[in-house]
Amino acid sequence: MTEEIKAPKEESENTSQENNAPKKNKVRKITNYLLITVAALLLFSIISDRIIPLTDNARVKGYVVPIKPEVSGQVLDILVQPNQLIKEGDVLAKLNPVDYEIALKQAEQSLEIAGQNVGAQTAVIASSQARLTSANVELENTRLQSNRILEMAERGVVSKADADKARAALATAKANVVNAQADLEKSKKQLGADGAENSQIKAALLALEQAQINLERTEIKAPTDGGVSNFSLSEGFYASTGQPIMTFVSTESIWIEAYFRENSLGNIQPGDKVEIALDFAPGKVIQGTVSSVDWGVDWGQSNQAGKLAQANNQTGWLRQTQMLPIAIEFDHSQTTGQLRIGGQADVIVYSGDNVIFNTIGKLWIRFVSLMSYVR
Repeated sequence: MTEEIKAPKEESENTSQENNAPKKNKVRKITNYLLITVAALLLFSIISDRIIPLTDNARVKGYVVPIKPEVSGQVLDILVQPNQLIKEGDVLAKLNPVDYEIALKQAEQSLEIAGQNVGAQTAVIASSQARLTSANVELENTRLQSNRILEMAERGVVSKADADKARAALATAKANVVNAQADLEKSKKQLGADGAENSQIKAALLALEQAQINLERTEIKAPTDGGVSNFSLSEGFYASTGQPIMTFVSTESIWIEAYFRENSLGNIQPGDKVEIALDFAPGKVIQGTVSSVDWGVDWGQSNQAGKLAQANNQTGWLRQTQMLPIAIEFDHSQTTGQLRIGGQADVIVYSGDNVIFNTIGKLWIRFVSLMSYVR
């Protein structure tokens, strides 16, 4: 009986072992497939990181300029609203121009007075020149008369006293010529150069030009195309020279600054093609090119003289990844009204002509762009 009972048990155990064998083989196959898939994906990730490096650490960059008045004055009128798009040369605000209009009129009067002074000094020069001419004529006449008297004195026709008087008259005439020449030179130096090169005229012209510039500066204008932000300005506010009154964001020069892992930069060169997915424009991919790769970043090792170097402690068995920036240029017409300074973006760089990897990269960046709808 016991033998009969054991026989069915052995048969059932053999049957269960036979049923479990295919299951174990199936699990082993699935495991092998998963390991192969993971290994293939890891290998693809390593290779693609060199051929089509991708990053989501990218920002829209641009020039942010504080608007500072170049002259002081009370704000009379504000012609823009916060975050309004404006064109280069548009007036942002107007300052009270009264003081600068008065300064301009004073400069104009100073120029007129300088012209009058130059005219008067010109007349003085003409008078000095006339006196010099008269002195030269008088000298020549006195010399002729003196020569005749001296000749007559030698023959005894006239007395020695008359000869002494002739010599004295000649000396006086010569002195008059020297004085007239000195007066003429003095007048010329006081006048300076002729016309617009005259120092008095030049000084008056410079003062007039400065007054005109200061009056123009009472209108605060946009330096480029862009927009104004971060200001709460009201009429009546006193704006001081050099003190910011609003922030200006230029839309003329905008670029993408993308940070890549250091080991992803091996094949990236200026001129490489780039595709950008902006979070602000979901579903849209923008074309660009690499304009430059930065030489380095600050890693906190600027040690001061007299102090020992600092060593950063590394934790874990993997070293922390260093990120380095690259600058990317693109056609702004592709993103009219879709750019905000500091906006985030995903960037992929095509560092070569590998058709397979480039195709995969193009598909992936478009998928990422679509995912921006749900971020």
